[in-house]
Amino acid sequence: MAVDICLIQVPFMAGDGAHPAAEGPGRYLRAGAERLLAGGGIRVTSRRAEVPAGTLVGIDVPSASRAVNRQLRPLVQAAVAAGQLPVVLAGSCDVCMGVLAGMERKRCGMVWIDAHADFNTPESSASGFFPGMSLAIATGHCHQQLWASIGDSTPVPEDATVLVGVRSLSPAAEVRRLRHSTIRTVPWHQGRPVCGLDSELDRLVGRVDEVYLHIDNDVFDPRTAPGVVDEPVPGGLSMSDMEHAVTAVASRLRIGAVTLATYTPHNDRDDRTLNAGLRVLERLGHYAAAAP
Repeated sequence: MAVDICLIQVPFMAGDGAHPAAEGPGRYLRAGAERLLAGGGIRVTSRRAEVPAGTLVGIDVPSASRAVNRQLRPLVQAAVAAGQLPVVLAGSCDVCMGVLAGMERKRCGMVWIDAHADFNTPESSASGFFPGMSLAIATGHCHQQLWASIGDSTPVPEDATVLVGVRSLSPAAEVRRLRHSTIRTVPWHQGRPVCGLDSELDRLVGRVDEVYLHIDNDVFDPRTAPGVVDEPVPGGLSMSDMEHAVTAVASRLRIGAVTLATYTPHNDRDDRTLNAGLRVLERLGHYAAAAP
């Protein structure tokens, strides 16, 4: 039985609706994202996280992110209640708070595909970059009161989390934090995985009922997807690597929700990042059409 999809736009970068990455979600839709997702005969509905005018003016980044995620959570919750797969198009990775808060997360794991670990805390981060703490938040290491103010803030167990494609860790404190974590890591080096993705996913089978699939476009090699938020990190995934990763997850595990984050049209070249994202969405549409 096919699963219908709810496509949710979150046109903000860490609560900033004027950031160039905020334009990414709408660009996907104008390029035919709904049509691609519906190619397998499933129904696709579209929603958009809106924040009342003036809400984000003059407040700090974590509070702005909270305001956006408070609007996202009920959209995810409604999609799940309707039996749809929420597919979130977002400007930054901190939307994981609203997505996870809106999911029914009994025995939930997580596959986080990203060039960066996003495993900093306020104490370890040199820059204070809030989205760079997203995975740490999701696994219970920081900003728990903020997340609880959005909804269900039950951490995803580290040993039920697989981090894929990581190749840029900073500063040294983040390296140490990840080394001492039980998160399973599939690093990427010079365009190749350092260890086996399939074997790490096999570990999750039978241990979780579903996974949250989180994809940051910067996990791609810059030749495939240059249009990201930060400086692109060389040596990342090719398009075929990504298609294998999504298929490997979908063939083993039930996907409860998906995020595709950090597409910045202004930084793109020849629509390469746009086309890479559309191919990811197309693959997700195939998964939804074939879901048992």
